[in-house]
Amino acid sequence: MNLKKKMWIVALAGVLPWAGAHAQSAADLQKEIEALKAQLQSLQKKVEAMSAQPEATPLVQQVNRLEQRLDLGEDETEKSGFKGLKINGVIEAAYKRNTIDASHEFGASAGYGVGEFGMVQITKESQDGEGVDWTLRLLPGGDPLVQEASLSIPLNKTTRIIAGLIPDFQGYEYVFPNANPTLGNQLITHNALYDLAGATSYTGVGMAYTLDGGKYAFKWVVGNADGASDTGKGDFANGDIKGFTRAKMVLDPISGEMAPLTSGSATEEDQIYPSNSTPKTTVFAYRGDWYVNDTTYVGLSGLHGRGNRVFDIMALDGGITRGDWQLNGQFSIGRMDRAGANGGGTSWQGVSGLVGYKIVPRLQLLARADYLMNGENGGGTYYDNGGVYGNGLGPERASDGSFAYDADTGLATKGANLMRLTLGTNYQVNSTTQWKTEFRLDQSSGYNFLNTDGVTYSKDKQSMATSLVLSF
Repeated sequence: MNLKKKMWIVALAGVLPWAGAHAQSAADLQKEIEALKAQLQSLQKKVEAMSAQPEATPLVQQVNRLEQRLDLGEDETEKSGFKGLKINGVIEAAYKRNTIDASHEFGASAGYGVGEFGMVQITKESQDGEGVDWTLRLLPGGDPLVQEASLSIPLNKTTRIIAGLIPDFQGYEYVFPNANPTLGNQLITHNALYDLAGATSYTGVGMAYTLDGGKYAFKWVVGNADGASDTGKGDFANGDIKGFTRAKMVLDPISGEMAPLTSGSATEEDQIYPSNSTPKTTVFAYRGDWYVNDTTYVGLSGLHGRGNRVFDIMALDGGITRGDWQLNGQFSIGRMDRAGANGGGTSWQGVSGLVGYKIVPRLQLLARADYLMNGENGGGTYYDNGGVYGNGLGPERASDGSFAYDADTGLATKGANLMRLTLGTNYQVNSTTQWKTEFRLDQSSGYNFLNTDGVTYSKDKQSMATSLVLSF
């Protein structure tokens, strides 16, 4: 017999004699019974609370022990330097083929020939909680191996100092193949402006600002750009052309290589010499962004260099992502001294547009069109100083390989323009994996694609590629 039943029996035993002696009415008895029930419920709650109390003590002890373990784990993480450390990256496997050399190549994508097979990014926040961050981004198999090694030090909530090796920030496309809004590129290859008309990275120091709660952003860097281009010696025929001025050189229409204007009479000093004595080019790079709303932005960027190389580049880009649609566009202009095929200054203007549509949440259809106008002084851009033939640029050639030239110097006078049309798909296999396909048509205004025989030229190049991209 449990405690509750015993208490009822005792209570009733006490009530019944009292009721018989005083002969109370039924209404009075009912009131007394209700009062007794209330007292019994109060006693029952106290009994239950006393019964549960011994079990609470071990639970509290377990919670305390768990908190101690967590504190110890955090202390060990902080002492070992892993606090605030994050590692992520991309691994890509790709297959590509083009109609010029008919090669079947397995590797990475990024422009059909850059060579990186993956990316590992390590970011670190300050252990003292002041928000000093650094980023180390590595490209295993790539050249260079280190793509970013930068610091970001906050001065207040809206201003930061940035320094180190910093990737170029012009245009709407990013370097990596994963379709990530801050790192990746939806298609496999890049647009013509990214490949041929802009810098790769900066080494220097600058500042970054955010205004109006993040609606506006601005950053600038002073330093050097693409130091490998600031060389003082090289060989035009082997494609080592950056930082040079052409002198007494002419293009051989058969071999496509640079040769002395007067055969057998020119010395090495006659053929190639440094642009000037400055070993490095000092640059000022900047970018401003206006985030119109959650789906739309507009950005303006610029790069100005003086020293070994003299150039000025500006770009306007923007993007809209709304529902299943994605639209991006870019317009760039630039000029560079001594970058033309004939050794003179050159200029270029280019436009690029990207359209994406998700026919289902996982499958996106993509189309991109680029046009790069580059006719001055035999052609030449920031990347292609009028001497690399195979990307559609350089002096505009006729079908027999000849080109327009100045009768007095024998040097090219008109450069080729380049158009690219890229179609592709991007299928999200799962949350971390993408499968991409791509077809790209490169069309030059001249016969500027050198075939594998080293003699004949084509006016266009068709490329096909597919890749599997894993982000982690």
